[in-house]
Amino acid sequence: MLYPLRFRPIYKQMPWGGSKIGSLPGRSVPEHTGESWDITCRPKEMGVVANGAYAGRPFLGVINADREAWLGTRLAGEGEFPLLVKLIDAADDLSIQVHPDDAGALRLSGEKSGKNEIWYIMDAPPDASLVIGLKDGVTRADFAAALDAGRVEERLSRLPVKKGDVVMIPAGLVHAVTKGIMLAEIQQNCDITFRVYDYGRPGLDGRPRELHTDKALEVIDFGGRLERRAVPGLVVPNTNLNSVRIWNCSPMQPGLKAGDCVYYAANRYFALIKRLVGRKTALASNPERFTVYTCVGGFCVLKHNEIKVPLTAGDSAFVPAGLGEYTIAGGPAALLESFVPDAEADFFAPLRESGYTEEEIAKNCAVM
Repeated sequence: MLYPLRFRPIYKQMPWGGSKIGSLPGRSVPEHTGESWDITCRPKEMGVVANGAYAGRPFLGVINADREAWLGTRLAGEGEFPLLVKLIDAADDLSIQVHPDDAGALRLSGEKSGKNEIWYIMDAPPDASLVIGLKDGVTRADFAAALDAGRVEERLSRLPVKKGDVVMIPAGLVHAVTKGIMLAEIQQNCDITFRVYDYGRPGLDGRPRELHTDKALEVIDFGGRLERRAVPGLVVPNTNLNSVRIWNCSPMQPGLKAGDCVYYAANRYFALIKRLVGRKTALASNPERFTVYTCVGGFCVLKHNEIKVPLTAGDSAFVPAGLGEYTIAGGPAALLESFVPDAEADFFAPLRESGYTEEEIAKNCAVM
């Protein structure tokens, strides 16, 4: 039996965690909750199904019963579930940190998967900014000296952000979420973080938090190769001219309407598209790969046969590859659609068919 799955969130308490996740509908969280792991399939953080016939069962046990039907024909043979989807609430600044790529993860931590990730800003205070990368010209030697002198913050680059912005965080890019920001994160299924600097802050146990400066220096991008920007995205419009315009977005995306999709990013690890949902959208699963939906605004219901899965802000659902036809109704709502793509078929072809050039795609989307 296939149907869209919801999971019990796994809450992570952090010294910088806040209360925003707990303010979302249907949530009850511990104090200092910094993260909610909502789609996870890891030995120590195994998602447990929250709805339907498989309620109470671990995610891995469900998908292993028929990997092709749940994960898709292209992904069934992969050893590990490829994605991790979470919410982050920063009541204070996170540590300055960096993640390794696949090669760095294997070399430095003995794990197969590195950590590329992408953020969707769900809430941000006025004049918010993220720590994204190093200032131009900062060398490894200069940064190491700044670490020793306690002057790391002077070497960091800031990126102004607002609600609705999308920011790609590739492996090797120094970064930090900052005070007051809540975001949805889609990433490789990896939990390797090399903490560079943490303001001398103790953990919840009162002890200094561990730093990983030697490993961080091995993987940080000191060449300025990685982009430091919000990703504008490109709209693939709904061609139904009678569809009501319901969304006021950034100047790059004026007057979006129900049925429109905004294409943000595609790489070999994940793709990210935002889908605007109106009264009813009829869809069909892709038998090659699964889809994860994360609601970042409004309310809607995923429906397959008699199974109904409500989604409100912050909720995520897993749609199996073999599900077939389903609907999303009850909007307006904004859904992040994340999956492991065939980049050409799932991302580039729809953009080209909408008239975008290769230059426009490279300028407005995060493609690796």
